[in-house]
Amino acid sequence: MKKVWILFLVVFLTLPVSAYTLKGGVTYTVESARKEAFADVKYSISSRIIKNNKFDPNYEENKKLIKQGIVETNDRYITYFSDGQYGIVYKNNLYYEFSYLENGKLESVGVRTGLVYPLKVYEYNSQKALITVRLELNPKDCYVFSANRELIAHWIYGVCYDINGKVIKRTLK
Repeated sequence: MKKVWILFLVVFLTLPVSAYTLKGGVTYTVESARKEAFADVKYSISSRIIKNNKFDPNYEENKKLIKQGIVETNDRYITYFSDGQYGIVYKNNLYYEFSYLENGKLESVGVRTGLVYPLKVYEYNSQKALITVRLELNPKDCYVFSANRELIAHWIYGVCYDINGKVIKRTLK
């Protein structure tokens, strides 16, 4: 009986160590990505958000940081692109992305639906109208659709391709 009890304890104590969690992923086709991206879409944004960010409030500092290759400060993340545009996400509100032209003028505002992948980003122009919807599957893979639901780009590993496979732009940092 003692041997059975010891065997039971050994098996019981090693089970948690040998447990394995299966991790699955969702695979999207362009059509399933489109359907997911436009579920519960919001076609406009508050004018207050646009008005308060018409021009980059940290323009001079951000331009210096971009020249130095810095992508993070105490209060924000900076992403810059091969076409001269750059994006700002403030750490105190990770749900909003502000995209600026090289001169610091607001190009668009992105509103994230969540912070866990996959997630959607609704992008609005300075007139508050929806211009694109992004379905970000993970940090390296993203589908971009126009407001009228057409696939316009696919980001893969920091490179943006149009529907013909031509490179549109790249993230530099």
